[in-house]
Amino acid sequence: MTRPWVLLLGGGLALALLQQQLLLRRPPRVLELRSSAASSGPAALDLLFSRPMARASLAAQSQLDPRLAHQWLGEGNPLRLLLESQQPIVGPIQLLLRGRDRRGLALTPERWLWDPRPWLLVVTPVGNGEQLQLQGRDGRWLPLTPVFQRITSLRPLGDGSGVALVAEDRLWLLPLRQSALRPAGQRPAPRVDPEAGTLRALLPEPLLFAHLSSNRHGDLLAQWSSRALGRATTSLWPRGGGEQRLALEASGPMQLLPEGGGLVVPELEGLSLRQLPGRPARRQLLPGSRDLSSFCPRGGRALLVRHWPDYRRSLELVEPGQPPRTLWLGEEAVLGSACERGGERSWLLLSDWRASTRTTLLELSRSGQPLRRRTLVGWEPEPGSPVLYDPTRRQLLLTLRARGGREPQPVLIDAASLQLRALPKPARQALWLPPK
Repeated sequence: MTRPWVLLLGGGLALALLQQQLLLRRPPRVLELRSSAASSGPAALDLLFSRPMARASLAAQSQLDPRLAHQWLGEGNPLRLLLESQQPIVGPIQLLLRGRDRRGLALTPERWLWDPRPWLLVVTPVGNGEQLQLQGRDGRWLPLTPVFQRITSLRPLGDGSGVALVAEDRLWLLPLRQSALRPAGQRPAPRVDPEAGTLRALLPEPLLFAHLSSNRHGDLLAQWSSRALGRATTSLWPRGGGEQRLALEASGPMQLLPEGGGLVVPELEGLSLRQLPGRPARRQLLPGSRDLSSFCPRGGRALLVRHWPDYRRSLELVEPGQPPRTLWLGEEAVLGSACERGGERSWLLLSDWRASTRTTLLELSRSGQPLRRRTLVGWEPEPGSPVLYDPTRRQLLLTLRARGGREPQPVLIDAASLQLRALPKPARQALWLPPK
């Protein structure tokens, strides 16, 4: 090998070693912060760093204001900051990130404002029509859509990136720009409330009906029928992708699994669990006359309503690898349910057919023991409205109508006391929009 080639190769090797040393001495950086739902607490924060971090150092030097109990999970990179349960979040959390990586190099301190609370969406009457509105952090109501003649169905995407709605016999998608995280002290102060994008139609055909479902990935499922086709069709829009038609038949509304990858399909024989396209085909059947009532935050857990031949109904908790566990059995109609974490607590909304004016909210333990009961005196639930739980503020959301009142209202119920707080806002539908 000639001398010039030796010098060239040697110089390249020296440069590579120099670059390696510079990279090794570069302090760690935060590459990504992402707020996410948690299965065992009110909220979590996922962090990705440029280098593996010393978790104990981050836990010792980082701070939260207010000082909420939390824990750091993971090994090195990525890491998760998990807020512990039983702590209501009443405002943005100030986060100071400090610590060292496994080489002992210090992370440049970063300050963030983190607000993991969901947003309240309502369909409210405006003039002779209806409009989708959102309650801002200052309490004001912000319009998100034009005034439609009627909004018949509404489904926030599970990742908080938008809202699907059926209005004027069309299926629409409204993108939303929002962020649960923003740098502290940023000037000018960034917009806090979600901002609506351009409304667009997902289907060209006028619809006869549509049932909507979404998961935490932001996928959207629609069961729909049009005047042109005259039959039921199932369409899936994966997050960021185009429409896929699914060859599925169901005896009722299908629901996407919150964690993604599958869906629950009602059949004549019972409830079946199916895989989404792109995964190996699989069908698991739970026989019996059952309806899916609600999902629990922890993966694979859900509340089912079972219908018995003697017209009684029961609420069941299903968990992976376990037979359904009966939490409640009675003759009342089950109007809705919600659960905390993996079913440690459940709430059941009941209507007594023998006393048409009596609606009861029942709180149950994991074993089915009644913990609290609240009769909703003077209130009637809006037909078809769900029971929704917000773990960040530890409150339930119902859509109720005051007896004799003209319009229903969103009603917040404290999970610790079952005390009601009605919001002075006409709302024919009320749902939570997840933070993003």
